[in-house]
Amino acid sequence: MRVPRLQSVVHGLAVAAVVCFALQVFSDNKADVDLWGNVGFVRALPGCDDFHVTNTYSYTEPDRPWVNHEWLAQYLFHQTWLLSGNTGLLILKTLLGLVVLALMHATLRHECCSGAVRMLLMVLIISTMSYGFGVRPHHFTYLLLALFLFLLKGFRRRAWLHLLVFPLLGMLWANLHGAFFIGAIVLLVHAVLETISSRRHAVQLRWLPLVLFGGVALFVVATFVNPFGIRLWSFILESGGTARPYLSEWAPFSPIRHWMIHPDFIGLAIVVCCAYPFSRTHKDLAWTTILYLSLLAAIVLRRNIPLFAIVAGFTAGRHVEGMAGEVIDRLAGRLPRVVWAVVLALFIPFSLYTAATFNKARPLEIEIKADDYPLRTVAFMKQHGVSGNIFVFFDWAEYCTWHLYPQCRVFMDGRFRSAYSEPVVEDYIAGLYGRNGWERILTAYPTDMALVHYGNPIAGRLARRRDWQLIHSDGPAMLYVNRQVYGDLLKAMRQGKMPNVETPEAVFP
Repeated sequence: MRVPRLQSVVHGLAVAAVVCFALQVFSDNKADVDLWGNVGFVRALPGCDDFHVTNTYSYTEPDRPWVNHEWLAQYLFHQTWLLSGNTGLLILKTLLGLVVLALMHATLRHECCSGAVRMLLMVLIISTMSYGFGVRPHHFTYLLLALFLFLLKGFRRRAWLHLLVFPLLGMLWANLHGAFFIGAIVLLVHAVLETISSRRHAVQLRWLPLVLFGGVALFVVATFVNPFGIRLWSFILESGGTARPYLSEWAPFSPIRHWMIHPDFIGLAIVVCCAYPFSRTHKDLAWTTILYLSLLAAIVLRRNIPLFAIVAGFTAGRHVEGMAGEVIDRLAGRLPRVVWAVVLALFIPFSLYTAATFNKARPLEIEIKADDYPLRTVAFMKQHGVSGNIFVFFDWAEYCTWHLYPQCRVFMDGRFRSAYSEPVVEDYIAGLYGRNGWERILTAYPTDMALVHYGNPIAGRLARRRDWQLIHSDGPAMLYVNRQVYGDLLKAMRQGKMPNVETPEAVFP
């Protein structure tokens, strides 16, 4: 009786260790550049006066229609912040990650018998998922993708139920995050390949294609239930075909440049790619295709790396076990269970301690790095009432909108093509990087000032212009103003009438 009881203890400790590791990874509390927009852009429901449907935060195209493909997620974040502050936001995004893992483990438990393989695979998946794990609407896509995969695993047992469930999830997904098209792709691939497989194996299910493709059609139709209607799909199709080389997470994965940033992704990709050909376990055509499509998507765009990790958690377990399960179990069995119990029991408090202290001054607050954001410069502007149209480094634009709107409106922010036209985006990029025609940001638009990073090429260009002057510089930030617009401000500064500002608190907001 002792051996089974000790085995159960080890199993329980292993589960607890994985959960604690997930808490350590998912509880990262550093501010993301889109944090202020994700929490502050949507403060009311559609139909209310405070629900913005045009680009009112900007002075370049204030009347341009804004298709906010993340409005419901942003509304939920804002309400969470109002009710429970920073701590609530951190708890929410951590819980969303844990629910994804719970769905994944429920599948792995049935498809992978080796506890050691499950634990190692889950740890690798959690680490890979950690890329960009801030307070972002992406977490709702992670959750809904996991829910889709979980439901599709039991498709034949509850097929007709899917005709109701998937459309409801599609309607929810289309309002939470713009990546809802992933659900349509997954359903379509599954429908096509399940139909082919059933015919190949002489499975006579006349209703199968009707249910499969009916679910795809109903899902797509349900996504039109959103505040923007068909315009949401138009934006998604247009946005999907637009390259964003100036954004790191939209860049392709490069083993040469990114191997130090994503060793976990490389490891997971190698494990998966080796497991499929070397495992003797039956390969399902639909699930194999979905897995390799997700890997391809992660290579094409780094932002898709967590999606690949989630798909791998629902598809690769049995194949990893088929490839290396016996070897891993044999190696794990060389240590007595009591040793494993001690190791896991020590790892749990260590992981929790690390979650609370590693690179964190205030673990229950969202911390803002003063070396990355213009904290004192924005505080200077607020204290002295500096207002007007401001060209801002896009990593700081939403931070400035939160603190300075409506007294200040920005040239462009992280919403890019969802709120700005291509000419404005091109002018912004040319201006920021000092490319040919960069002066258009000053001459073609009513730009009054510029808040830029000292490393932005535009900082040097403005410093050489006689009609612009640097009035504040602190940390990474440099604030230039147009001399003609701010003559009184410059005079007050020369007369010493503008005292220094107090150091702002480096936590959200």
